Amino acid sequence: MGDLGARDAASAAVDSAIHELGTFDLIVDESEEGSVPPSTYLARHRHEYVRTVADILRHRPPRAGPVRVLELGAFFGTVCIALNSLGYEVTAADIPEYIEMPEQVARYARHGVKTQGVRLQDFRMPFEDESFDVVIMCEVLEHLNFNPLPLLKEINRILVPGGIFYLSLPNYANIRNRLKVLKGGAPGIDPGFFYEQLRPGGQMIVYGHWREYTGPEVRALLEPLGFRIERQYYFGLSELQKGGGLKKRLARALYSRFPELKENQTTIAIREKRTDLPFRIPATVHPELTTI
Repeated sequence: MGDLGARDAASAAVDSAIHELGTFDLIVDESEEGSVPPSTYLARHRHEYVRTVADILRHRPPRAGPVRVLELGAFFGTVCIALNSLGYEVTAADIPEYIEMPEQVARYARHGVKTQGVRLQDFRMPFEDESFDVVIMCEVLEHLNFNPLPLLKEINRILVPGGIFYLSLPNYANIRNRLKVLKGGAPGIDPGFFYEQLRPGGQMIVYGHWREYTGPEVRALLEPLGFRIERQYYFGLSELQKGGGLKKRLARALYSRFPELKENQTTIAIREKRTDLPFRIPATVHPELTTI
């Protein structure tokens, strides 16, 4: 499928999913200060959903047999629902406290999407070897507060040979972070998040970016684990914004010359081989596993 056709199909599927989600209660605690209305949140992230779905259509289009897709950190399920409507066989995975809520299971089931509770810090996932053609993980890696290598090895295990690992996350080397360092600041988690997670009556479960990565760091994580990087690119909301004043025009010119300064990055990796790299798991990392 060509770029234009993939983008048009992705846009239509995402818009349909967003329309359905716009009537669903996505807010855990409506009284909590700072809650964002569902329609606002989904509209704000629409360009990311469309980009992901279009990339999957280009790199692993639907075929006669099922293309099995797993999304880790499916959250509201926009990508899962959109891909299912385009002919993919989709499983949505997220933390059990969220994805196993009866209303979530029922909502996903209405769209033919299976659900699975997964704790990524357990390293072992409840899937057979080579169960999926595509594994999607968007805006998740930066939230993990543990060594991600055993999880990435597990993703290698559940992908078929030639399967796609689609990884999207913030770009640690973006221009805002570079400027913050120059001004004496520190990119990363704000100490206020620590207090917010422990606030009595608070609803925060997953929070903050514990560790962001640069593009070369993502390559360094994946390539020793049997992945080949098929494509890696940077993107930002600014490239979708036309016109604007001098400041926006200068920013677009800068990003065009130095794309590695953009806010976000995507890596499309191919599982070329089952990795045999052994990992020793210290007791301080996992209470039961000793190797993986």
